[in-house]
Amino acid sequence: MTELTGGHRDALIEATVAEFATAGYEGASLNRIIRAAGISKSSFYHAVSSKAELFDAVVDSLIADVRERWQSPEPHDFSGDAFWPRVDGVLDDLGALAAADPAVGMLGRIFYLPASGESDSRTRMLEGVRTWVGEVLRIGVASGAVRDDVDPAALGAAVFGMLRGLDEWAVTGAADPASASAVPGILLRALLTPPAAAGEF
Repeated sequence: MTELTGGHRDALIEATVAEFATAGYEGASLNRIIRAAGISKSSFYHAVSSKAELFDAVVDSLIADVRERWQSPEPHDFSGDAFWPRVDGVLDDLGALAAADPAVGMLGRIFYLPASGESDSRTRMLEGVRTWVGEVLRIGVASGAVRDDVDPAALGAAVFGMLRGLDEWAVTGAADPASASAVPGILLRALLTPPAAAGEF
């Protein structure tokens, strides 16, 4: 894995995000990125050899920046009565992080571009999130906090798709900041609450 380091790291990340967000993966120009970052071609190509390598390095750097500030709880932390309070806590943490950390916004700007067709840092991270969501749901079902009348794989796909869609909605600026933080919790409860308990809300 290529690591972005040195004095031009932040400028290179910002230039790369801006270029990919504007031109897309296929249309992105390494020459425009190099100029915008204010580095020489020789320095750039000494560190990175291709568009795919640069894209992965930037995504990996932004993910590492976010992970320095927040780590996802272990699935077993959602056991028993802790399930919904822990879900609410995770949603609150992620909302606060998105509001305060520029790495989250930059990552979001390029995260939903069409895939390059190959396994990359984005696809690997999404698969990790999908696995984590599945484990959390399994714990929720076992504790009675999550409905058990839907196939777990289908429920996991629905939750993952919904969260990804809401994240993309928030990142594109379509969300009203005043209400956006409450939406994921409302929709998750509507989707996941066992039918017998649904009338309690």
